[in-house]
Amino acid sequence: MPLRTAKKTSYSPLVSLRRAAAFAAIVGACGPLAGCDSCSSKKPYTPFGVASSLPRVEPPPTGSVPDPVPVPTASAGFAARKAELVPGAPEVWQGSDLNLSAPTGRRFAQVLPTDFDGDQKPEALAWLVPAPKEQNAAPGELWYFPNGATARMIAPLPGFVPSSADCALTTSLTQTGPHSATLDVMANCTPPLIARSPSRALLVVSPNVEHPVLLTVRAASAAPGETLTFSVDSSDQDKDGRDDVRLSVNLGNTGSSEPASADLVWLDRAAGASRSASEPAASLMRLAGKISFQARGKRSSAASERVATTLRLLSSLCAEGGVPRVFDEDGIHFRCGALGSVIDSLMMSEAVASIAQGDVQGAFGVLQRDGWYFGKLSSAQRKAVERELLRAVTKLEATAPVVARAVPTIPQAPHYSPLWFESDGALLIQGTAGVTRLSGDHTAEAAVSPEAGVPTWPLELASANGLRVLGAVHACDSSELLFNESDATHPMLPPLTTKLLAARPASCTGRGTGPAVTITPLSFDDNGLEALVTGTRVTVARSGKKTSAGLPELGTPRSPDGRVLVTPTALGLLVIGEHKELWQTSKLSEHADAARFTDCVVANDARAVACIDAGRAIVFDRPKANPSTTTRK
Repeated sequence: MPLRTAKKTSYSPLVSLRRAAAFAAIVGACGPLAGCDSCSSKKPYTPFGVASSLPRVEPPPTGSVPDPVPVPTASAGFAARKAELVPGAPEVWQGSDLNLSAPTGRRFAQVLPTDFDGDQKPEALAWLVPAPKEQNAAPGELWYFPNGATARMIAPLPGFVPSSADCALTTSLTQTGPHSATLDVMANCTPPLIARSPSRALLVVSPNVEHPVLLTVRAASAAPGETLTFSVDSSDQDKDGRDDVRLSVNLGNTGSSEPASADLVWLDRAAGASRSASEPAASLMRLAGKISFQARGKRSSAASERVATTLRLLSSLCAEGGVPRVFDEDGIHFRCGALGSVIDSLMMSEAVASIAQGDVQGAFGVLQRDGWYFGKLSSAQRKAVERELLRAVTKLEATAPVVARAVPTIPQAPHYSPLWFESDGALLIQGTAGVTRLSGDHTAEAAVSPEAGVPTWPLELASANGLRVLGAVHACDSSELLFNESDATHPMLPPLTTKLLAARPASCTGRGTGPAVTITPLSFDDNGLEALVTGTRVTVARSGKKTSAGLPELGTPRSPDGRVLVTPTALGLLVIGEHKELWQTSKLSEHADAARFTDCVVANDARAVACIDAGRAIVFDRPKANPSTTTRK
């Protein structure tokens, strides 16, 4: 068989997502992406890799199998074959009409007998480990044993994979194409490595060509609470007779039922391997299309979960997120190209899914986080999201508010509102000079003496034992938004992890701190924090504890009886209680931009809403319903 054309890795410029957008139209016809198959323990060979020997590790005893780890498997394009594990790491191996002897100082750990060159003669790839008591030897090497020719080394363990005495290697060798195989080597180190530093190598090799290493990929460990696995299909993707490489990156997270997956593709050309400009855009658009279909169906709750998992995948895969965990041979991250169409689809899916589940508060939160993830929504898509939100509420036109004379105190740190409605509808305003009461009919405003029994309340978020909430941080080494805390003896405590995803790239590229985070507390004590975070309800409880329930604390956006909740949004004041209402302010000549309002509180029965705008307390009485407006429950 003629020698196949030598290959070397090169990269073609990425194109825009326009080429991929066509995939969205046919997404309904696309089946689910291929996943990793599991195998029964009754089979003669485990589908997972074997722990490679290190100077501090003896070869596994006969019949033993190490803990399984995810390894690359081919997609539907090629039926992958796992290498045979060799118990005891012997010096010789026999099988498949082959009699192999390891080079001096080496022993067989895994053997993959096959016919890479198609000449109907058996040959083999093998992962070799140091012989016992071998000094200063490389932890492992990949060797090719051609039929009737001298064995030769294909590749040593890549130097970027940690191989110290504190790290144990797990290795898998799999045939992933007619003429090619994939070596997957992962280091598990104690203590763990620096976050996002590569600890894993995937080498796709074609052993009978002049330059046998077709592709090398570096990978870091997954973010906390996530899994990061890879699938490789190195069969001929474009039907030109050459083995190409399709690398599927799969990400799951704790509690998710389905992982998210996207592809990178390299096509073998006469001049060398070239990365396809259509990926990962095409596979991401297919995934976003499937989620969009789910969001409007019976599985809307699963759609919301899959949106979050896909955003996690984009963070780990794409350089644009500032925190990639997958790199090329030289440690350069992969750019995913224009992601606007993908983000547009995902954000619409999250809003629609939230509405389908009755979570109008969460749906409006999607709009308030516009720009958090890889850029803002397109103008057309933002308008489409707004239409979905407006259909989910009863719209009321707010009249001009009453502006109180008293100046409220507004701390810089996260805080309770200095405003609070009493049960009769009177508004209390806490300022530097004390508390002022504005009567329910707004005809009287006067300072209240401490002897009058009018309550005051702390504005700062401080618990009985001195815990304080300092603010929120867009984490880079993990995927979630974090709350920083302190106490009387520690200026900074370990942060609280929320379920809300951190913005990307935010500060992870070394520029700025990311989008501002508004924390509006609903409750806070030694057990944890419940708050509206940029409009989205978030609960963070400490281990083994639950946040307190009951009537709201003073200065929260819940009514005194706890039945109504108010949130300022770009579309108006969202008031959720027995009905889901939007008090629109856009037609007002003053105080028209509700997105600027802060510290909003609501009276019982939604009789009134008070907020702070430009440092002054303003009070909106409940607008009269428009008879032509359809009321939504």
